[in-house]
Amino acid sequence: MDTATVSIIMPVRNGEAYIASALRSLLRESGIGLDIIVVDDGSTDGTAEIVRGIAAAHPGVRMVGGPQSGVSGARNAGLAAVPKEVPYISFLDCDDLSVPGRIARQLARLKESPDAGYVIGLIRFFEEADEQSATPLPGSRTVTVRGVQLAAALFDRRVFEQLGGFDEEMNHGEDTDFFLRLLEAKIPYIAEDEPAVLYRRHTGNMTNDIAQTRRGFVDAIRRSLARRRASGANAELGDLFKARGNAEEAFRHG
Repeated sequence: MDTATVSIIMPVRNGEAYIASALRSLLRESGIGLDIIVVDDGSTDGTAEIVRGIAAAHPGVRMVGGPQSGVSGARNAGLAAVPKEVPYISFLDCDDLSVPGRIARQLARLKESPDAGYVIGLIRFFEEADEQSATPLPGSRTVTVRGVQLAAALFDRRVFEQLGGFDEEMNHGEDTDFFLRLLEAKIPYIAEDEPAVLYRRHTGNMTNDIAQTRRGFVDAIRRSLARRRASGANAELGDLFKARGNAEEAFRHG
C-alpha cells in the first residue's frame, strides 16, 4: 500500500448485499494512498468473507472488530485504528457509494485552505446505480441536496483531536450531534456544490424508521441547546441542516 493520506472508516453489520460495491467505489480513487478501515460490528452473514477477499487483493483494505454496540461505537473503533501519521479522515456506510474522484477533489480543497477543518459536498439519493461509474441508472429516482452526511465530508484529523468522536449513548442522530458540535466550535468548513456521496435508498435504511430518526434529530438539537446554554455560546444551524430531512420525505413519498 502507498503511504496513506486518508483513512476511510466503514462501519458494517450484516452488509453482505452492498459492501463489495461500497469498497470498490473507494478503490477507484487514484493518486492517493487510502487506508480503508472496515469495522465489523458483529456481522453474522457473509460480510467478513467478502471483505477478506477484497483485502487479499487490495492491501489498503483492512478489517477490525467493533464493540457490537452500534454505529457510534463502530465509528469510534475506526477512529482509534487510524494510524497516527494519517492526516485526513472520511467515512462511508457499507450500502453507499463514494462519487469517483471526490476524495482527491476534497483533499485538494482542504490543502488549499489550511484553516478549514473539513470540506463537505452534496448528497445524491438513489435507488439503482451503475456500480462501475457510481452513477445512478437512467430512470432511477434521484434527489441531490446539501446536508449533514459523514460520507459527504473529508475531515482534518485535528477536528477529532479537538472534539472527540461520536456519542455512544445515541442510537440515532449521532452524526447530526457531531456536526452540531462542529458548528458550536465554529470550525471553518468548505461547502462544495458537487455531489460527494451516493446515498442508497432501500428497505434496510435506518432512516426508514421515521419516528426514530426524528427522535434522534430532536435529541441532537436538545443536546446542542444544553451545551450552548451551559457555555453561553451562540451558533447558527446554517444551511447544512435545512435540506436533508425534506429530501428524505420527498424521496420516500415521491
